[in-house]
Parts: sequence; structure tokens; C-alpha cells
Amino acid sequence: MKERGGPVYFFGAEASSVSGTLPGRSIALFLDFDGTLVPIQKDPGRCALSGETKSQLQSLAGSDRHFVAVLSGRALSDIKSRIGIQNICYGGNHGLVISGKGMRFVHQEASRAMRAIDRAAQKLNKEITGFPGAWVEQKKYSVSLHYRLADKKAIPELKKIFHEVSAGFLRSKVLAVMKGKKVLELMPASWDKGLAVLWILNRLEGGYLPMFIGDDVTDEAAFRELKKRGITIRVGKSKSTLANFYLKDRQEVYRLLESIRVQPNSLKKE
Repeated sequence: MKERGGPVYFFGAEASSVSGTLPGRSIALFLDFDGTLVPIQKDPGRCALSGETKSQLQSLAGSDRHFVAVLSGRALSDIKSRIGIQNICYGGNHGLVISGKGMRFVHQEASRAMRAIDRAAQKLNKEITGFPGAWVEQKKYSVSLHYRLADKKAIPELKKIFHEVSAGFLRSKVLAVMKGKKVLELMPASWDKGLAVLWILNRLEGGYLPMFIGDDVTDEAAFRELKKRGITIRVGKSKSTLANFYLKDRQEVYRLLESIRVQPNSLKKE
């Protein structure tokens, strides 16, 4: 159910037939973190889940009907510590590492690529010296160059440095480039959030309806894999997204979570 030129507004009249099917359904809810559950910060270390949103997720995760997973580009330990809920599934490094709800997974290429990641991180750290506001984050199985705080005039040069450092790893097909909002990342090839979602779904029983909510380029892989299988929702309207639906902002994400959590029958036409 996709309109010409972009996704359909999830709470709009056109989507009422879809939103109306949610009451009574068991939902496998997959959520991005930055930009979806929390506002994007110039300093990613300052992102924190609000008490209200944490309560929503705890309630959903504690339900016998629903399954909750958070898939993030952050390291597994980072995303787990920021959410701090026991009864959900976590995917770190875009799903290269998965933990929770009786699941444990480390992609086979992740361990093999650790040395390459370490070398790439060392080279990037050396090359970006002298660029205030740019910093390298090594996340064991991936490495990111953040430039949100860098001078806008320096960004083209920072991107050039990143791609020059990446070139050798790409030629050997050991690593691949993942683009995000104000960040470039090197990670093992042949894996993404979409494949991580499928891995999790293949281990679930009970006829869950998959729903993925995200806001970034990295979430498009999940939108692609679930396009004909579940409900895909982008936070913020975009004509180029593969998602079938969109929500206007994070406040509407919270509204949707609350609708599912408290009273599924509240999902009505507007």
C-alpha cells in the first residue's frame, strides 16, 4: 500500500485498513535507536532513553503477545547499557552481534574482520589528526568516522580521507562501507539490519507480524527485506525510502508504541 512518490502516512485514512488489523495481532517489533527512540545528538554519548519510552518498551517486552528488538549501529554493550531492559533482544553493529531472548549470534565474518577493523581504525585516527570535531569510534566489529561536530568546510576532506583509507579493504572484499547520518562506517561485508531481522524472525514461533521502525539509511535494508512480509515505517517522510509507511516524527513513534501497549483498539482513522 504505497502511494506514488513516497510512503503512506501511517495514521492517515489511506493506511486505516492496515492499522486496523493491528488489534489482536502479535507483533515482532524491531526498532532503530538514534533518531527513532531518542533524538540524534551532536555528541552520541549524550543520547539517553526517556523514562516514559523505557516504560513503554518494558511493558511491550513483558507482554506474552509481543516481541521487541532494538537494532542499532552502536556497539552491543553500548546499546544494552543505554536501554537497560532485560526482556528484549538487542542487535549491535547493525545486527552483526545479537543477544537476548534466548538468542546469541556473532556473524562469522565479524570475528574474521577484527584485525582489519583495528588497522582501519589506526589509519583513520592518524589521518584525521588536525580536524577538530571529527572522531573515530572503534566498536570491535566495525569502525565509524563521525563528523557531525566537524567544521562544514572540512567534511569533504574528511570523506576523502575515509574513502582513501577504505579503498584497500574494499578491494580485498573484507569490509564494506555503511553510510549513516553524519557518519561513515567500515564493517564486514555481506551483512546488514535486514539480514539480522530475518535471522531473528526465523527463530521466532507464534505467527508474529513483523514491524520495523527506523529513520536512517541503514534501516533501508530492513525495509527492503520486510517489504512484502510486514509493516515498515520510516520516521520522517521521504520519497526515496523503501518503507511503505511513515510517521512524522519521534513523537508519533511514541504514540504508536503507546497505542500498541495500552489499547490496541485506539488505532483508528484520523
